[in-house]
Amino acid sequence: MGVNYFRRDGRDSKFVLLEHLDVERLLSYAPYQDFSADEFVMIIDEALKMGKEVLGPALQDGDRIGCTYEGGKVSIPDAFKKCWRVLNENGWPAAAFNPEFGGQGLPAVVGGLAGEILRGANMSMMIYSGITVGNGHLIENFGTDQDRAMFLEKMYTGVWGGTMCLTEPDAGSDVGDVRTKAVPDPEAGDPRIYKIEGVKRFITGGEQDLTENIIHLLLARIEGGPAGTKGLSLFVVPKIWVNPDGSLGEPNDVFCAGIEHKMGMHACSTCTMNFGENGGCRGILLGEPHSGMAKMFQMMNHARIGTGVVAAGITASAYDTARIYAKERVQGAPLSDRNGPAVPIIQHEDVRRMLMNLKAGSEAMRVFAAYLLFNSDVAKHDPDELERQRARARVDILTPLVKAYPADLGWVLIRDAIQVLGGAGYCSDFPVEQYARDLKILSIFEGTNYIQSLDLVGRKIGAQGGKVFQEWVAELMAFANQNQADRDFRTDFELLSQAVDMVADFAQRFTGYFKQGRISLVPMFATRFLDSFAEAVMAKLMLEQGLIAREKLATVALASSDGVFYQGKVASAKFFCRNILTNVFGRHAALRTEDLSAMEIPEEAF
Repeated sequence: MGVNYFRRDGRDSKFVLLEHLDVERLLSYAPYQDFSADEFVMIIDEALKMGKEVLGPALQDGDRIGCTYEGGKVSIPDAFKKCWRVLNENGWPAAAFNPEFGGQGLPAVVGGLAGEILRGANMSMMIYSGITVGNGHLIENFGTDQDRAMFLEKMYTGVWGGTMCLTEPDAGSDVGDVRTKAVPDPEAGDPRIYKIEGVKRFITGGEQDLTENIIHLLLARIEGGPAGTKGLSLFVVPKIWVNPDGSLGEPNDVFCAGIEHKMGMHACSTCTMNFGENGGCRGILLGEPHSGMAKMFQMMNHARIGTGVVAAGITASAYDTARIYAKERVQGAPLSDRNGPAVPIIQHEDVRRMLMNLKAGSEAMRVFAAYLLFNSDVAKHDPDELERQRARARVDILTPLVKAYPADLGWVLIRDAIQVLGGAGYCSDFPVEQYARDLKILSIFEGTNYIQSLDLVGRKIGAQGGKVFQEWVAELMAFANQNQADRDFRTDFELLSQAVDMVADFAQRFTGYFKQGRISLVPMFATRFLDSFAEAVMAKLMLEQGLIAREKLATVALASSDGVFYQGKVASAKFFCRNILTNVFGRHAALRTEDLSAMEIPEEAF
């Protein structure tokens, strides 16, 4: 067992849930009326305990031992098997899912805040559970009563695993090129059962020895179906066939042909999967034919939001390691007192800058993901239909932002954590270099960040005739204007006002480029627009927190733990606006140049 570096403090998670977001609103909804705010606090505390006592100690074993492959079988480190057992015994994977099938029925935002802690403790372990319950939720929504009876409880309780099988060797992100085929199985006696034949690649958890069975959700094209994504259907393909009574049958001609040797996430198997090599693979059609991509988007969006949660968790863990090290490591005198004694490096200005990047950035990621999940709870359960619609629209437009931006920001921030530790940060004795390697996949997972930016530009900002985006711009601007004379945050609200103007200008210019036929300018700047929009939304959330913290400071002693926390929160809000939000200005300056030199350069010049 490796060294356990997981040291998370849950104070900020509780602040987000109990002091910033409207938890009482959630408790008024029928599905959550049996819970209390105190129980939510206990859940956060239990997640911290799980991270510190179970998941954190297994982190280094996962990285150093990793997955091993032999003869179609994948072995997971032994420490992970204990993690899997304890996680599922305590109901963590399906904490926010249907109690009827083994979940705990928590609000999504509570499950997300607890999940961020668990993922920050051990990303590789939690990926297995996240994809399994996401798979089960899709079956819950689109399957038959028999499907739900056969699969859900065993998936929600970790007896069986699950995967999402989209990518193929020749398709990659272009899912419409999927070649896996499905043909009706006349011997099955059930029109929903098809023979499956094809190869899938980069399948997370495609093979492992944590569970007795693995349920693959697989996209395939029924022979004769339309070309492109419109012709894809979704199938439930068990590794071991499941009989109608839920018992296990025969192996289902599903074979793992190998695993990837990756930069990070060494204990989470990434597999090439062969389906039907011997003509014996069967799949159960989920829903109507040729509707697979629309259904799979539910699971993909669940995973995309989860990607933002993971990024927040890993970045917070990197911050924890860096700040503890900086308080203990004594080296050099500060520039302001060159002849003075050596001091803990946290007293050096540049170290403080990097630590504030980590503190403000990780806190902003946390509330960003939590705010989206809070809106998903409202969208499902608020009694007012207009409120549900408004919240759903917010979830839709924020999903590509929460998927993409924290992944990229986290990569930059963990760079700072490595730098704070100096040479030690570059060594595997400390976990920050592993955090960087593990996190990097998040910008590629579930549709690359560029794909998210195209989704934002091509679909989301034009939704409802542009109304949803315009409402966001108006809300952000109104918030800035209402507080422009604030005695403490005047500078920050002015920066937010300017940034929102620039975000709106991005969208207006994109509209013009489409009309003018200058299409290349849109993809050239789409990711920069996504980053800018995300930073503007996060700045608003951080300033809301800053205002709350300032109010609370009037009621507590400055030297108390709460007083110190609230002072830190005020500083985080200011730092985010003055040092991270200001990146919008540079991106907008680049946009105004309408630079296409990357397209104009001869290909041979690269």
